[in-house]
Amino acid sequence: MERQRRPGAAPGEFGASAMTAFRVVAALPDPIVLAAHPSYRRNPYEALLYGEAWSEGIAPVAMPRWSQLPELVDLQRAAIPTVLHLHWLTAVLKDSASVTEAEERCATFLDELDAYRAEGGRVAWTVHNVLPHESAFEAVEAMLCGAVAARADVIHIMSAATPAHVEGRYELPADRLLHVPHPSYIGVYPDHLSRSAARNELGIMPDELVVAAVGDIRPYKGLDDLLDAWALVPADRPRRLIIAGSPLDAPGVPAILERAALDPRVVLDARFVPTEEVQVHLRAADVAVLPYRRALNSGALMLALTFGLPVIAPDGTGMTEILDPSFAWTYAAGDRAALADALTRAADLATPAAAAAALAKARAHDPSTLSTSFAQGLRARLVRA
Repeated sequence: MERQRRPGAAPGEFGASAMTAFRVVAALPDPIVLAAHPSYRRNPYEALLYGEAWSEGIAPVAMPRWSQLPELVDLQRAAIPTVLHLHWLTAVLKDSASVTEAEERCATFLDELDAYRAEGGRVAWTVHNVLPHESAFEAVEAMLCGAVAARADVIHIMSAATPAHVEGRYELPADRLLHVPHPSYIGVYPDHLSRSAARNELGIMPDELVVAAVGDIRPYKGLDDLLDAWALVPADRPRRLIIAGSPLDAPGVPAILERAALDPRVVLDARFVPTEEVQVHLRAADVAVLPYRRALNSGALMLALTFGLPVIAPDGTGMTEILDPSFAWTYAAGDRAALADALTRAADLATPAAAAAALAKARAHDPSTLSTSFAQGLRARLVRA
């Protein structure tokens, strides 16, 4: 959990930004400052979620560092209504060296959260994952998630089945749930390259069947399973696998990168892919693959659908309620043989009808519509609370 200001950060910068934002909505009924923590500028999710909040009298302000919480408390004390919207809880216990340290960091976080609530501050939490990925102390992480859920006035879930997925680890009070699905990325990423131009940039021939796995390269995403399955796919026709995304410094990732780099049928782009280049990988592809071992929600899925790509994904996850046979094939998570079979037959999935169905699903998850639903649902539940 970050407690130090980054070099050059001006004291009170969050408070100043919040006051400026509050003036924008001050004339609307019951204006609210919403502090989004943490906030990652490279991920457009929060911008999409909050896009229509302003018109509902909610002023979203990024609070990237937990050390800025006292500034939010000061706003609340100054009679400016606030809500702290928590997203990923990864940083709270990150780098803890022992269970004892993790428990202490958890307790400190909750004490500070309670101090904010004691001033009248309200809390919302978006459940992005069952537990933070690559967690070293899952029992403590589950305790933290349960404690945050117990304190939250509003719990935003993107999959209706989220309570069932977290069952046995912690509880989500049903009367505080707000179900608003993950938005697509329509209008976010440039999309002007043709299939041929994209393939030319990557050195892929027109007759190759291309499957793409685009997104951060992390252990939970099952890319080692994907490479195992890919090795089982016969060389009966030209095929290429694209793996593109920023690699996490984590056990297992170097081995994945080495295997991918040595396979002539794999195109590896192991870096953060700039916004303007995302279209290169997705427009070059015929099908997207998400070989996750566990998942609750997936921005990579919505990104694939935004580009009209049919998908191969595991069943039994939070993604299942979005997937439809018209554009998606599913397999049992971790079943490499089943994944290899789907990859082998992927040409049967890569049809114009499936592409149209994928794009239709993305349009059904229109960012503006879902942002309005979130803002209105949040306000209604805060009033009720």
